[in-house]
Amino acid sequence: SNESSYWIPERIFLFGFSAGACLAMELCRLWKLRRNVPLGGAICIGGGIKSESLPGCVAVNYNGDDDQHKFTDVLIITGSKDTVYSQKMAAQTTSIYDGSKVQTHVQQGKGHGMIGSREEMQTVMEFLSKRLVRRMSSMEDMSEK
Repeated sequence: SNESSYWIPERIFLFGFSAGACLAMELCRLWKLRRNVPLGGAICIGGGIKSESLPGCVAVNYNGDDDQHKFTDVLIITGSKDTVYSQKMAAQTTSIYDGSKVQTHVQQGKGHGMIGSREEMQTVMEFLSKRLVRRMSSMEDMSEK
């Protein structure tokens, strides 16, 4: 097989909303079990893992002792008024996954929905800017703080 035909894990980013966010984060968890290189990152809007393990899968103890396999960085964005994936559920997700690899952003006044504000988009862009492999120097100073 030709090595150049493979995707480089650090350059793969997942993005999901609601059930798609749950799927993206589950994939990150399963990826950790099977590979020793994390993906580039996952952005989960209004969703994330909801239980210790998937039905039919072996539960994994994430005690931080496993240096060989690394977690993928995850950004969770939820709304303060989201009744489908609440702030409390986001906190549970963080405790199930490796909390040091999860960044959570709670958008005040928002219900269950896709990114809809400049503040949320800025959070996504900052998350990506710290994890993208190749930077474009011409765009370095274009983001507003």
